[in-house]
Amino acid sequence: MIEDNDKTYNIAIAGYGGQGVLTIGLLIARAGLKVYNNASWFPTYETWQRGGRVFCGVVLSDNEIISPIISEPETLIVLDEPALDLYEDSLISDGLLVYNNSMIKRKLKRDDIKSISIPATALANEMKAVQVSNLILLGVFLKVMNIIPVDVILETLSDTLQKDKKEMFVSLNQRALKCGYDQEVDIVESA
Repeated sequence: MIEDNDKTYNIAIAGYGGQGVLTIGLLIARAGLKVYNNASWFPTYETWQRGGRVFCGVVLSDNEIISPIISEPETLIVLDEPALDLYEDSLISDGLLVYNNSMIKRKLKRDDIKSISIPATALANEMKAVQVSNLILLGVFLKVMNIIPVDVILETLSDTLQKDKKEMFVSLNQRALKCGYDQEVDIVESA
């Protein structure tokens, strides 16, 4: 578990359009504003192609955020294999990679990082809601990093869905987040 409130955290999330990359990035940023003085959310995506690549950077800090652009994330959450192919090398040495092993079948190229492999899509399928696999990964991230209390994220998730007139999805989304948070995780340490 990592906890240090006098630090700046940078988190990157990557996948393809429709997987909820931007959603979990925005949740981290909104909830982060309840815990830190500053938060930035910087999404990038291919608008010209449905299902195109999506990348989102979030910075949380009690200090001023100099730039929202993250070129070398400390933590990387990856939802599919093409995103891993694109962004694995960007993670800092000894950084943390949280990834969906339901969608990623290859071995990691790097041996200088920590990693957590979770079958997020399989767990979401058990809930009969494949679209919440992103929240399962978010729950795992929150448990391991411990930089935002899970109850703050759950509250932010509920508020966000209600504002978007999607209150019928609050329970399902909160269950998915808790599912990830409750997972037994093995952190594979750097070699």
